[in-house]
Amino acid sequence: MKKQTAIFMLAVLLVSLVPISLAQENIEPARQRTFTITHSEIKPNGLIMKTSKLVTDSAIQWRFKNLERLVSKNPRAQNLIENIPGEKLDVFLHMSRAQQKKLLEQGTENALKAMQGLKLKPVNKSMLFKKRVIESNKLKQAEQNYIRAGQNYLKALNSYRQVKTQFLEAKERLRECRDADSEECNELRERAQNHSKEMIINSANIIIEHLNKIKEKVESSETMDEERAQKIISEINNSISELEDAIEQAEAAETKAEIKEAAKTVSKLWIRIRHRERLHTASVVKARVWGIMKRSEHLEERLDLTLAKMEEQGINVEDINAKVDEFSEKILNATSRYEQAQDLMDGAYIEEDKEKLKETVDEAKQLIDEAHELLKEAHTLLVEIVKDIKAAGGEITPEEETEEEGYEVVEEEDNEED
Repeated sequence: MKKQTAIFMLAVLLVSLVPISLAQENIEPARQRTFTITHSEIKPNGLIMKTSKLVTDSAIQWRFKNLERLVSKNPRAQNLIENIPGEKLDVFLHMSRAQQKKLLEQGTENALKAMQGLKLKPVNKSMLFKKRVIESNKLKQAEQNYIRAGQNYLKALNSYRQVKTQFLEAKERLRECRDADSEECNELRERAQNHSKEMIINSANIIIEHLNKIKEKVESSETMDEERAQKIISEINNSISELEDAIEQAEAAETKAEIKEAAKTVSKLWIRIRHRERLHTASVVKARVWGIMKRSEHLEERLDLTLAKMEEQGINVEDINAKVDEFSEKILNATSRYEQAQDLMDGAYIEEDKEKLKETVDEAKQLIDEAHELLKEAHTLLVEIVKDIKAAGGEITPEEETEEEGYEVVEEEDNEED
């Protein structure tokens, strides 16, 4: 729970840091015009630009400045730009700093081959940071259901502990009734039997409410894929239904043997459910991490545009640029961990062997934790960058209200499937 809370707080900070900290600045969006840069336009520094995308002048400004900076630091970049097809340059320009650097490290020939498998995918701005849209009333209902499930969980847990204490007390006293058939001993046996039934029922309710909490988090997650969300909800509902049947079995039990059988049923269900429950919980956390990464990527673009404008004003941004490079690298490394975790979890959802499932979930959770740590480091760096920008006399570029669509770099096959 501490890790989930930390991720949530990090998400809030990443989303709110720049807009809130600079709200008093009253930054007005610059008026923009749209135009096309034609094939083989020569920039003042001799760098060949080749792109056919319609883009805003401010967007061109910072993407070109990044490219110019990259070429000045890496001679391989000039060779790549001169040989890359125009439509693939559009893809390259939309990559993060760290992605561009990683691509160039492969050499021109390998980089060109890698670029063939990539393309730009249009993304509506409203969906930049989410995978699905959930109606506000459903979000509110899921939040209320989550709170209720948490209360019911604590209620069942406290009741279980109380009844367990009573059961152990009765069991201790029954040691003196081993061969006795008195009224007092028979009453103690009946009491112990009833307590054991209550323990079984409460333990099943504890599991049910724990599953309900996970389900409501899935219900309200706009950063989780719709298909995955529905599969998790369906699986949880089936498990809850089985546990409710086990409760009925316990309630109807009259003999010691029937009570033992009911207890065995709940135990078997938990053994089967527990690793799936951990997998579902990891899916919720992973979805949150995805949302934070997407917002971080978008923040990098805004930082780049900010620095481009500062350079135009004659402000030295060399040191800040170095920090943005580091910020980009951390986000790319976090993304790498996230993608590895996603591959593992995709396999885990079809894994039937319990031990292999446990191992896979443990490995995926470790990768998610590593991604989370990298995002926390990126956030610390972001705070420094924002302070440096303000100290140097710059202003964070606001969200561009005129841009209704964004782009993300995806693999060709992924783009076709979407």
